[in-house]
Amino acid sequence: MRRSIILAIPAIACGSTLTAQGADAGVKIFGSVDNGLTWVSNQGGHSHFGPQDGVNKSNSLGFMGSEDLGGGRSVIFKLEGGFSINKGGSLQGGLLFGKQSWLGLNDNQLGQLTVGRQYDFTTLLARFLPCMQCGLYIVQNADLDRVSGQRFNNSVQYQSARISGLKFGAMYAFPEGARNDAGRGNSFTLDYQNGPFSAEIVTTELKGAPILAGKLGSTSLLGRALNDNSVLFVDRQRIAAFGVAYRIDKLTPKLLYTNTRLELDGRAATDRMLHVGADYQLTPAVLLQAKYSIDRLEQSRWNMVNLGVDYMLTKRTDLYAEIAHQRASGPGARASIPLTAAPSSSDQQTVTRIGIRHLF
Repeated sequence: MRRSIILAIPAIACGSTLTAQGADAGVKIFGSVDNGLTWVSNQGGHSHFGPQDGVNKSNSLGFMGSEDLGGGRSVIFKLEGGFSINKGGSLQGGLLFGKQSWLGLNDNQLGQLTVGRQYDFTTLLARFLPCMQCGLYIVQNADLDRVSGQRFNNSVQYQSARISGLKFGAMYAFPEGARNDAGRGNSFTLDYQNGPFSAEIVTTELKGAPILAGKLGSTSLLGRALNDNSVLFVDRQRIAAFGVAYRIDKLTPKLLYTNTRLELDGRAATDRMLHVGADYQLTPAVLLQAKYSIDRLEQSRWNMVNLGVDYMLTKRTDLYAEIAHQRASGPGARASIPLTAAPSSSDQQTVTRIGIRHLF
């Protein structure tokens, strides 16, 4: 699904050209573009209709490659940045390769060791989200459990080779400053696959973590008053999660549970999120999806339903349509479907979308 080319890199400083040699070395250019039209029933008190991109898959452009060292070993790297197709600007705070940038070694028997800016292992749990092709509308309101894809800077990650269906991984992130613990983190995973059955357990911990608390749809968190733009830097964020899936012919039921504990100035709160649903491959080109989720945090509750249909035009291009409805309960709680510009002014919010996605 990705086109591979060999790049000739001008080495201006030394007046020569470096070229990847042979079939065992090269650079692959890859990425994705996603765009569509979205209608939101209530966004800060008003309905909204218009283009929105990077929903079902975030737009990206990247480079990845490897060089064969012989004996089943290779040098590997990946550089990837995100962007908005509607505005043409970069995402992830304007970072050149904000999605991921790492370099490492791979051994077919011993596993893979990489260093750089990398996704922590909670991102791997996205495959257990029912209605995954519905995109970012299906994750937790403010992504407290990091399933939508968050990264560790200055990190070292190890992933084992798969042995008898089992694979494990561990990673550690060094703090951002020599005298500051912020940014220090760790993540661990244990993954099992056997035919149609798959399951995974993940734990992740990060200190000084930024929380998009304003996207929760709650008036307060950890004793702090919130508005729609609030960002909290919590002392510690701890996540424990597991997912399971089982393919039965065309039907694949899925379940994902995450437990996220937030600590700030001696206070603590725990978010509990449960997703249940299934994907149904109606035909080789048509995928039907459905999901129900329950989210509990302090005194607030959010229940959400997601429905989607995906039609593959080719192996790399698909059309899709989806609908999401969320209802909130609890003191001051408002509905806040992920990726909408603002929470609803009431306890309910509905989002519908049609779009197109292309991978390259």
